[in-house]
Amino acid sequence: MAIAIGHVNKLWGRDRGGVESVLHAQVCDLSRRGYRVAVLACRPRGSAARAFPPGVAGRELAAPVVASMPLHPGFPRALREFEAASDVLHFHLPFPLAEAAALQLPKRIPWVVTLHAEVVGRARWLRWMQRQLTERFLRRVDAIVVSSASTSQLATLREHQERVRVIPFGFDLAPFLAAERPPRPPGAPPVLVFLGRLVPYKGLDVLLHAAAALPADVHIIGDGRERPRLEALAAALGLRERVTFFGHLPDAALPARLRAADIFVLPSCTQAETFGVAQVEAMAAGLPVVNTALATGTDWVSAHGLTGMTVPPGDPRALRAALARMIADRPFRLACGRRARARALTLFNVERRGPELAALYQELAPRRPPARATAAPAALLRHDRPA
Repeated sequence: MAIAIGHVNKLWGRDRGGVESVLHAQVCDLSRRGYRVAVLACRPRGSAARAFPPGVAGRELAAPVVASMPLHPGFPRALREFEAASDVLHFHLPFPLAEAAALQLPKRIPWVVTLHAEVVGRARWLRWMQRQLTERFLRRVDAIVVSSASTSQLATLREHQERVRVIPFGFDLAPFLAAERPPRPPGAPPVLVFLGRLVPYKGLDVLLHAAAALPADVHIIGDGRERPRLEALAAALGLRERVTFFGHLPDAALPARLRAADIFVLPSCTQAETFGVAQVEAMAAGLPVVNTALATGTDWVSAHGLTGMTVPPGDPRALRAALARMIADRPFRLACGRRARARALTLFNVERRGPELAALYQELAPRRPPARATAAPAALLRHDRPA
C-alpha cells in the first residue's frame, strides 16, 4: 500500500503566502506520484474554507490568529488523529501551535520538518520563547529540509546540521512558461512588478521610494495589512498615477499579469524572506529579477549579473540604481530574462525537485503491516466550522 504522508502547516491555500504555495505544489506532486497525501492546517476564523486538490485529503481548523499565528485548543487532538493515519509526518515551520502539540505526542513515526524562515520582527521575549520551543522540537525530528545552502546555515539549525537536507522548492511552472507578452502601446513606460503579501518585511516602502525617481510604472499584485499605508505613501510621493494596486488575483490571472511587466522586484528587507517563491514564477515568465541580499537564499534563486541584479536590503538608492540600469540597458535586461527562464526551468521545476522529496520519504518510511497503513479517517476530510 502507498505511503501516507501527512503535511502540517499553519494555513492552507496558495493565495495565503509563499509557504502555502510550496505546500500546494508538494502535495499535488506527491499525489500524482501515487502517495496518499493529507494536510492538517488552520484558517483564520471567519474566512472561507479553501478546497483541497483531487487526491489530497484535508482538514482546516477555524482559529483566531494572534501575532500571525493561529491558535486552536483542539489542535493537539487533531494532530494525534492525523499522526495515526500517516506513515510520515511533515511539518512546515514556523508554526508554534504544531510544535507545541507535537511535543505532546509519543512520536511513533518519522517526522520531517521544512524550515521556511526564522521568526523575526517580534518582541525579544517572544522570539526567545519561540526559539526555545523550536529547539526542543527539532531535537525530535528525523530530517530537516531547507530550500538552499544559505538557509541551512540559519542560527536555528546550528546544532542540527547532521540532519539537514538541502532540497530546493519545485513548482508547476507550465502556466508561466506558456504565458505570452501582451502588446503594449508605443512609448509606454517600462513596468516594474511585485507579487506577494503586503506585509512589512517585503520592503515595498523601499520600492516606492526608489520608483519615485524612475521613468517606470509600478504594478503591485497582492493584498495585506500594509496596503492602506502603502497607498498613502504612493500618493505622498507623487506616484498616484504610476502605481497600480491590483489586490489579490486568482492563480489563472498571474502568468499574464507578470508577462505584462518588464522587471520583477523583490525588495524584502528581513530574513523572514528565505526563498521568494514569486521570483521563481516571474523568472519562469521570462522576467529579470532585482532582489536583495539576505543570506537566506533569495539571491541564489535569482543570481546577480546572471538573471538580474541583487542589492542590499532597505536601501532605496541602491535599488533605484539597479532598476535604472535594467531600464536603460535593454539588451542586458532581455538577456537576464532569458537566463531567468532557463534557470527556473532547470532548478525549480517540480519534475526536477519532486523525486528528491519523495526519495527522502522512502528512506524514512517504516515498513509496517498493511493494517497500519489505513485511509485517512473521515475526521480529516472535513472543514471545521468556526465556533
